[in-house]
Amino acid sequence: MTGLAVPVRERADVAYRRWHSLPLRTRLTTVAALAATLTIVAVIAVAYIAVRHQLRGQIDHQLRRQVGEVHTTRSFNPLTGLEQLTINRVVGDIGGYTQFLAATGPIKGNELPVTSRDLAIARGQTNQYMRDAHYEGKHVRLVTAPVPGAAGFAVQIALPLTEVDHQLHELALAFAILAVAGLGTTILLSWAAVRRVTRPVKTLTEAAESIAATRDLTLRITAESNDELGRLAVSFNTMLDALERSLNAQRQLVTDASHELRTPLASLRTNAEVLNDIDRLSPAKRKAVLSGIVTQLDELTGLVADVVELARGEAPPSAHQEVMFDELVATAVDRARRHWPALTFNLTTAPVTVRGTPQRLDRAVANMLDNAGKFSPAGTAVDVVLDAGGQLVVADRGPGVPHDALPHVFDRFFRADEARGLPGSGLGLAIVQQVVEGHGGSISLNNRPGGGAVATLTLPLIDAAGPPPTPELLTHPAASEDASVPLPVEESLFR
Repeated sequence: MTGLAVPVRERADVAYRRWHSLPLRTRLTTVAALAATLTIVAVIAVAYIAVRHQLRGQIDHQLRRQVGEVHTTRSFNPLTGLEQLTINRVVGDIGGYTQFLAATGPIKGNELPVTSRDLAIARGQTNQYMRDAHYEGKHVRLVTAPVPGAAGFAVQIALPLTEVDHQLHELALAFAILAVAGLGTTILLSWAAVRRVTRPVKTLTEAAESIAATRDLTLRITAESNDELGRLAVSFNTMLDALERSLNAQRQLVTDASHELRTPLASLRTNAEVLNDIDRLSPAKRKAVLSGIVTQLDELTGLVADVVELARGEAPPSAHQEVMFDELVATAVDRARRHWPALTFNLTTAPVTVRGTPQRLDRAVANMLDNAGKFSPAGTAVDVVLDAGGQLVVADRGPGVPHDALPHVFDRFFRADEARGLPGSGLGLAIVQQVVEGHGGSISLNNRPGGGAVATLTLPLIDAAGPPPTPELLTHPAASEDASVPLPVEESLFR
């Protein structure tokens, strides 16, 4: 059994591969034509059987009626003094044949075919039955039944089926022609319908092949309907839009990074050329050159790290995990206090759990704090508030952002004129925006009355069934003796 199953399975695999190697249009047309053909054949078969049953049923009904007309007559014979039994053999002008049987065989008649079952009926051992037979080269329908009132006798009546067979033959021929015509029509209609239905698939395939060959992401497909294929075309166009935006963003990133790298590289080249005459430089100038090289290398390192961070993109949602955001913010604030010892960071948090990538969220919070630290004068405070609704507010007391620069603060490599003298690559807030939007949140930066900038980051909570609670209280910066008095967020940030 195993030896036979192996080649059968191999042949089945070959047939399966050949079938799936055919074009989709051919497979759909074949399946549709096959289904329609099976339906047509089933309908024709049922119709043929019904007509055949009707025609032959009429013959059977006529035979039963003729059997009912057979009767016997008993009379007294004065010559012999015995009762005489007469069987009426005249069945009527039905164009058929009649024969009587005794228990031992035919008595007299048309010499119709006799079987053992026919003789058994004559002996009274079984009831009447009908069958097909052949007599004188003709196809006949034959009934054998016991003669009423005459034990030991049976009658056979046969009717020719020539006309019925002729009608059934003509019907079968007509049905065959109908089936062939129906099959041809089905194939043509199926091919036309499948061709029309699969036209968007063909267009989609050609578009994908064209894009793969030309790398042209501006190609789009026109959605001709609102069905599944139409939605597929729309989804394909949406995917192309996303790819085009991503490719343009990558090109822009490379272009901007190349432009930004020129300045520190040019400075490094200049300082490196100065080192050729290091023996002629005074110790102070030598120290300044080496310090400049280190500073430029640090700037290059930070710029490359920021570019790599932007190029990484976001991790897929499946890679996210539960993050205790309040603990992450507290850790970031502790680092900021060590990095900016001249500033005071006032922290107020509430327990918040979000879903995301801890490293990326930590980088976003650190960039927000670093941005506030760079623009805050020494001796001032930075207020950091995380409320139970997942909103993080970082407010500094620096000069704020120029009004015309506010729409561009999240652009890559954007630096306001007032910030060009400060360290940084202009990518910090762009990284924050990428991280936050990748986690389904939002980020904004505004000025507050009285000076300073307010960055607001909002992330969706894991359980956000209800409305976010009222923001927690923010401690007023320690600028006076009553600095520890807690004030609402609005009052402390926008006083």
